[in-house]
Amino acid sequence: MSTVTASVDARPERSRRFGFAALVRGGFAVWVVVIALVVALSIVKGGAFWTPSNLSTVLTATVVLGLVALGQHLVILTGGIDLSVGSTATLSALLTAVLIDAYPIRVLPVLLGMLVLGALVGLFNGAFVAFAKLPAFIVTLASFYIVQGIALTVSSVPAGKVTSDLKNFALGSLGPIPYSFVVVVIAVAVVGYLLARTRWGKHVYAVGGDLKAARAVGIKADRVLVWVYVASGILAALAGIMLAARSSIGSPTAGQGLELSAITVVVIGGTSLLGGRGSLFGTLGGVLLLALVASSITLLQMPSTLTDLIRGAVIVIAATLFVVKAKR
Repeated sequence: MSTVTASVDARPERSRRFGFAALVRGGFAVWVVVIALVVALSIVKGGAFWTPSNLSTVLTATVVLGLVALGQHLVILTGGIDLSVGSTATLSALLTAVLIDAYPIRVLPVLLGMLVLGALVGLFNGAFVAFAKLPAFIVTLASFYIVQGIALTVSSVPAGKVTSDLKNFALGSLGPIPYSFVVVVIAVAVVGYLLARTRWGKHVYAVGGDLKAARAVGIKADRVLVWVYVASGILAALAGIMLAARSSIGSPTAGQGLELSAITVVVIGGTSLLGGRGSLFGTLGGVLLLALVASSITLLQMPSTLTDLIRGAVIVIAATLFVVKAKR
């Protein structure tokens, strides 16, 4: 169609070229690190790493972060950023527990209501970014404080209670596979299909690659921007539901730090912070890598205080090795 469409359609062909940059674009580089870490843990801890309980723990750790990272992946592909996902997950988790309050009949309407809540937060962000032309950093930072303030207004201490069925779903597993892992698998399938098989997915890459050019060829960039933030809000709210189900109560700090972790895994996966380039495959690798890091600290009986230190080191490595800067 144009330079924008051509660049989007040519991406798979370019990513097949050899070289580190091609590995990063395809999201393979982070998987090399994941495999290396798995091999190292297998050697050091032997059978302890491959026990069903440990594998279940690792996969459970990917659920909440994976959901939030999917939404962050979409936003960053457009050249934006969403700092409100952590507070959105927090408010969703708190309201889920408070509104259900152990009454099974309330579960379905409350869960649907939380998804609508996430969509509204995303709509607020998307509207200001797309139509008011405000920087995504400023808009979503404002949302972060607004939504977190609402959560603290609802309750400044843990409150509410989910049903036993919801908790059993979040904590139960079939062998090494947690039931809750199904949620993130379905979410990945939907987002992956939208990005790879629909015109909207190509438009997401085009808007992130060159916004002016995308508008020039008739792409409704404002609509695309709004929808990626709405999707991010919905996925963050779904993550909040899983947080509440896992802990059985709502906490006003449940999603604290999720926004930074989500940005980290997306960047580690090779998605450019400038937009237009990135692989969902790489983001999933980033999610698994952080889950393995947390698991390995427990498995190796290291102080939990090292978690943030290691995450910081991972961010530095990502900034120097895994970030692909889009050519303008």
